Amino acid sequence: KSDNSNLKWLVKELGSDCLTVPDEYGNTAVHLAAQLQPVGSLQFIFDQIGAEMFSLKNNKGETLADYVESYRYRDQSEKRAWISFTQRRLEASRPPAGSSAPTAASAGAKKQLDPSFTDWDFILQDDKKQLIGRGGFGEVYKALTDRNQTVAVKVLPLSGTGQSGKLQRAVEMEKRGVEILKRLSHPNILQFLKCEQKSDGLYIFTELVSGHSLFELMQRQKKPFKDSNIMLTNEGVIKLIDFGLAKEIEKTCGLSTGFGPKGTMYFMAPELFDTKLKSLLYSAKTDVWAFGCTVYELTAMQPPDGDQPIENIGIL
Repeated sequence: KSDNSNLKWLVKELGSDCLTVPDEYGNTAVHLAAQLQPVGSLQFIFDQIGAEMFSLKNNKGETLADYVESYRYRDQSEKRAWISFTQRRLEASRPPAGSSAPTAASAGAKKQLDPSFTDWDFILQDDKKQLIGRGGFGEVYKALTDRNQTVAVKVLPLSGTGQSGKLQRAVEMEKRGVEILKRLSHPNILQFLKCEQKSDGLYIFTELVSGHSLFELMQRQKKPFKDSNIMLTNEGVIKLIDFGLAKEIEKTCGLSTGFGPKGTMYFMAPELFDTKLKSLLYSAKTDVWAFGCTVYELTAMQPPDGDQPIENIGIL
């Protein structure tokens, strides 16, 4: 085809990771786009996977640039110019030599996602929404925006809880939390984009991180040193992915059983279990306690009292 519709369809159905999957000759969608697609397809792929596209090699060791230089394909001069311009832009975005800047720039240099999208849809696999994670407050799926960006969307269910004023205030608090997190720009912190409230739930959009949680890697290697709220991306970059959003919603509409945020009770400071208090006293001190529990988990392969049923944590 002469447009990007086939690539967009692939990304919508399979996610952006499909663009890096090689065929029997080692050619990826990047190589095929250089051969068969217009130059705009290269920009579309760059928007999905960033600088990684320039390092992908086929079985002959050919990169995108090698492919364009060695073969006479359509729009060859335009593609050569696009590659040169984009690589110069990437080079300009890298930190100076000797800089202590994090490795994320050199490990991908992906441009910041655009949070101003107005439309989106779940990415389907076998006619089902692609579930990529499940936490104490909801489930996380892959989604494609009208900016052709593959993102993650966390769905916090609100249906059946009633739209009381107390619940709406809790929702507004979570929205403000997302607005604060949107201002953070750091290679080791998950990029938050926006949130939307619908009749059935609150939808929180973030960057899609390809990789594994440290807890998953710990379980695979059977070695103590990792945690579930920290991810190691495929590029080797550490990212913090959980900031305790939705605890106010959970407390208001009862998304979990027991007192306090579901799934994090092993990390809660003792004062948070005081039933005489009218509200949970989250503070810097409780964050320090949670950090200490995280360090404990890195060495013991489970949080403090991890061998106890979660319903017993508040009374230990």
